[in-house]
Amino acid sequence: MPNVPVPGNVTEISGNHLSGRNLEVHFTLNAPQAKSGKIFPTQPLTVAPASDGSFTANLESTTDMMDDAWYTVSIQWLDSGGNYVKADFPDWQLNVPTGGGSFSDLFGRPPKNTLMFYVSLTAPVNPPKNSAWLKDDPTNPENPLNTGELYLRRPPIG
Repeated sequence: MPNVPVPGNVTEISGNHLSGRNLEVHFTLNAPQAKSGKIFPTQPLTVAPASDGSFTANLESTTDMMDDAWYTVSIQWLDSGGNYVKADFPDWQLNVPTGGGSFSDLFGRPPKNTLMFYVSLTAPVNPPKNSAWLKDDPTNPENPLNTGELYLRRPPIG
């Protein structure tokens, strides 16, 4: 799948544009990723917004990548000589679907609990990504059915 457009706009909190500040927006994959015979390193894509703050980043979609993928975003501005002034590193995950979409509609905060454990004698039904199942009785540690086996996402078949 080719990359998809992700348009956005950068403004000051007053609503004015940051024109003349040599603004850059950097998009970086959270980790090396792969899909459809391609490998993507974490080399950032840098986009310079227009004087009105508008930009379009042409990004690979992340929802169809092999691993759990998203972009981190940083915003940097330079002085008129191209020297570093400041950078912001928001704690956002930018998830890009195969159809693209507007920047402000695609980002979210990363979950605080990145791994969920289920403790029961029966496997969870349709467990979410980044979950594990511990085959034990949480109410009776002496239960002879307790195995202490830990399965990532879901138990193996067979």
